[in-house]
Amino acid sequence: MENYIIEFYIEQYRQNAQNSKKRDINTSHYMHKINSKAKSIARASYKKTESAALNTLHNDIKRLAYLVYYTNNKNAKNVFATEIIPNLVRIDMSLFDEEEILAITPDFLKKLGKEQKGQICTTNLKEMYALYRKRRLRQEIIDLVPARPELEFPEARKMKRKFILHIGPTNSGKTYNALERLKTAENGVYLGPLRLLALEVYERMTDAGILCTMLTGQECIETSGSRITASTVEMLDIEKEYDIAVIDEAQLVADDDRGHSWTRAILGTKAKEIHVCMSPVAKDVVTHLIGLCGDEYEINEYERKTKLLVEDEAFSFPDDVEEKDAFIVFSKKSVLNIAARLEERGIKSSVIYGSLPPEIRRRQMNMFNSGETKVVVSTDAIGMGLNLPVRRIVFLEMDKFDGNERRPLLLPEIKQIAGRAGRYGLYDTGYVTAHGKNNLNYIKRMWDQKEENIETVSLGFPQILLDMDAPLDEIIKLWHESTPSEPFCKINTDEMLFLYKEAYKERFFIADFDDKHILYKMITCPVDIKDREVVSQWRRYCMSYTSDISLDYPDKRSRYEGLMQYESYYKKLDLYYQMSVRLGKIVDTEWLENERSAVQTKIMQTLSKNKNEYILRCRYCGRILPIGSAYNVCNECHNLRGRNYYR
Repeated sequence: MENYIIEFYIEQYRQNAQNSKKRDINTSHYMHKINSKAKSIARASYKKTESAALNTLHNDIKRLAYLVYYTNNKNAKNVFATEIIPNLVRIDMSLFDEEEILAITPDFLKKLGKEQKGQICTTNLKEMYALYRKRRLRQEIIDLVPARPELEFPEARKMKRKFILHIGPTNSGKTYNALERLKTAENGVYLGPLRLLALEVYERMTDAGILCTMLTGQECIETSGSRITASTVEMLDIEKEYDIAVIDEAQLVADDDRGHSWTRAILGTKAKEIHVCMSPVAKDVVTHLIGLCGDEYEINEYERKTKLLVEDEAFSFPDDVEEKDAFIVFSKKSVLNIAARLEERGIKSSVIYGSLPPEIRRRQMNMFNSGETKVVVSTDAIGMGLNLPVRRIVFLEMDKFDGNERRPLLLPEIKQIAGRAGRYGLYDTGYVTAHGKNNLNYIKRMWDQKEENIETVSLGFPQILLDMDAPLDEIIKLWHESTPSEPFCKINTDEMLFLYKEAYKERFFIADFDDKHILYKMITCPVDIKDREVVSQWRRYCMSYTSDISLDYPDKRSRYEGLMQYESYYKKLDLYYQMSVRLGKIVDTEWLENERSAVQTKIMQTLSKNKNEYILRCRYCGRILPIGSAYNVCNECHNLRGRNYYR
């Protein structure tokens, strides 16, 4: 054991004892107490989880130290300095990892003695070290990251940027006008929330004879000599300069998971002219961001081009189904259930939900657009800029699981989805209704309320912190703990930290685990963490990516069956592409295109065949369950077998 650590403990206990308030004490048995403690501590050991119990031991020794230095007995001092303290140090140091022990230097103890004088008498050294390190890292983060997030983009701040804000509800033409201006760009970029919207812009530009490249996290369609890049917002090249940029659906700036990409785009896009399309609720916060940057802006406000009316009568499923209806539910299971029940009545439907591959969504949309299917069944995925010839939106469910709890729809969610009804150029009026009187009454109560303005914008993790000398998860947690200036609010880091833990389990098999720049690329790769097979594939790529110039093809084997098996494999294909690009690996584009095409065909075949198996029925009697049922048992069987047993 290093003598300087023992000396530090002795000196701290001595000073604490001598500075303590003098009081009358019974010293008749103090040598017995000291000798007894010396014997017990020589045999003692503590686990890393027993930090609180070890702190109690430190307090016990603090009381003994008072006796030792109060009586000034040489024998007592000798036992204290040569037996009790060395064993206390031994126990404390057993809690440290090998790398951490190297940090316990004379210089560190000197700083600790000044900043936390006497604290070793009540707190074990490992805990003190952790608190000291946390304070130091937090201060380092403060020193590295500008107090004002807009200062992170100095090159954009040097430019004289002009923002043109297109503000209005759905179906108001705001994005159309921004894209018309983008067509005139010599070097322009479109930044949207979905691959489908990027593809739509790519096709619109191509149809207009404008050379365009499409860039998303899933693919790149590169066109030689292109003037426009249509991409998802996460793919913005912050170093590239444009003459015109379009940022679409900017109200998503407040989103917990992805909003930081819109914040980054508004603060950091290097373009002389930036068009921002958004809902009116984002007006104040976006103009505030622009003001922070010192840029100028003008506002173009739009009104909806078609009327949008809430129907008087509640919808009854399936009797009231009409052509060009869009039925809204909030889970894949519910989507397939409704589509199957419609098919039983001879009504063909398109389906749209989150885990459906983008190309399949597009095919399903094309089937509805062409009239091959008469209605569409969708989750809230329909609400984000998908242009469908929907006449009426029908809410079959009015509550959704938001990742934490099942809750009623919020007003902005209702308006965003309902706004898809009554597409301009096809209808003069769009209609909104709901299944059942209670659901319709809920919409009516919410409909005329004023939407609350967005008050916060999401702030992403600053990659400058990757150069800090600390584990990546510790840096992320400490960064997230500090409160930024208004209106910024830090992103949700749960998925990042989940993937970090997964990587940490295999750290000895990941060649560059200690390279935080590479590790950050790994843990920020879009991964469906709810799909265990995709996460398992991700771990394999983390461990094996250095073994060849290309990543291994994804594993086709699956514990899933049917539709879920194909959807999971498609996610693995996306993961193969994303990880290859992030880690600088060669992508077998021909193989990838063929595999995607084959999986898409399988999914389309599965969706087009008899959907009877997707109808939700009572597990006991086989009756079709009511729409929105939270259980897999009908009311009759539930009451018969016991109200609480099957919940």
